[in-house]
Amino acid sequence: MEKKEVNVLDLLAALNTGKRLIISGTLIICLLAAGFSLLLPDIYEAHVQLLPPKEKTQGFGFADLLADLPIPSLRLGEKGTPADIFIATLKSETLRRSMIDRFSLLEVYEAKNVTETLEILSGNTIVDKTEDGTISLSVRDTDPKRAMNMASTCIVLLDSINKGLTQTSAKNRYGFITSLKKVEEKKLADVRLNLQHFQEDHNAISIENQARAIIGVAGEVQFQLMELTVMRNSLINSGLSPKHPQVKEVDRQITEWQKALIFLKNGSADKDGLQDKTGQQLEFQENLFLPLGSIPEVALEYATIETDLVVQGALIKLLLQKEAESLIESTNNTSTVQVLDKATLPEEKASPHRSLIVFMAGVIGLFGTVVYVLASVYVGALKTEWQAREEAQQES
Repeated sequence: MEKKEVNVLDLLAALNTGKRLIISGTLIICLLAAGFSLLLPDIYEAHVQLLPPKEKTQGFGFADLLADLPIPSLRLGEKGTPADIFIATLKSETLRRSMIDRFSLLEVYEAKNVTETLEILSGNTIVDKTEDGTISLSVRDTDPKRAMNMASTCIVLLDSINKGLTQTSAKNRYGFITSLKKVEEKKLADVRLNLQHFQEDHNAISIENQARAIIGVAGEVQFQLMELTVMRNSLINSGLSPKHPQVKEVDRQITEWQKALIFLKNGSADKDGLQDKTGQQLEFQENLFLPLGSIPEVALEYATIETDLVVQGALIKLLLQKEAESLIESTNNTSTVQVLDKATLPEEKASPHRSLIVFMAGVIGLFGTVVYVLASVYVGALKTEWQAREEAQQES
């Protein structure tokens, strides 16, 4: 017996035969879906739109120094921006637990425990960044007023958490800067005292001006010695003996100028006085000039101490500025959130979409009943063929 193939006409005939089942089955499923959709509570959705927070360009310590350098800023990926931190805070368990306590959501959601309530609230809260760069917050609830209040409360809690974290961080930073400032002020006082002792020991009031003055005076003394030497040579050449009173007077003046030149060169460090070329002791009062021979060493040491003083002074100035900033930040109650669109009372429900539910149920019901009818016809054909084969075998 040849196997009978099912063609399109057979399928159409089967559908025509089972059209009552298809129509009645689809209608029944649509009615059941409509009844089920009527049992679903109306869900309302409240929206809030926030402006993204501005990124801070100032920092503490090396961040300030790097900001002044002509190099591009470093960004370790796109995550971790202030906007992402806002979104993470809105999704945080800390904020959701505060929402559960404020609105008694454990009873509202009829949940078994807090963990289940947190999951339900997380599903009813949608936080995302829009294409325009703003932050969108949506809260769903069966009560439109409660949905609006919950959305507004989320923003209040976000601002409260931001302030708490910022103020705590600022207080800790203020304490650190204050303690560091005390240490650096002690160092500054030591550097100032060191500079004072150095100036007293070396008569170093203004190195540059004193060096310029001593060089000028030394030049004048040297010029006077040259003139006196020329005068003495002229007197000797004119026939006067070295013991002549006039020659002796010139020699005396040369000796005095030599004393001055030696003193300008060596200073008054020798307590026993200075000696001229003849071994005569040279006694002078306190020198107001820096000795020519010690100017390089004194200038270098003075520059080192002065650099330390400038650095410590700049550090104290920076710490004072940061201390003031931290103090202001630790007591700052300015809002950290900028609301672009506030939450309003939703006028229309967000879900369920009952017409869509009935339509989808009708499509699924139609497809299911058609498949059932075709499968029934196919199974019936297979059963008929099987019986025919059995009869044929028995006859043979």
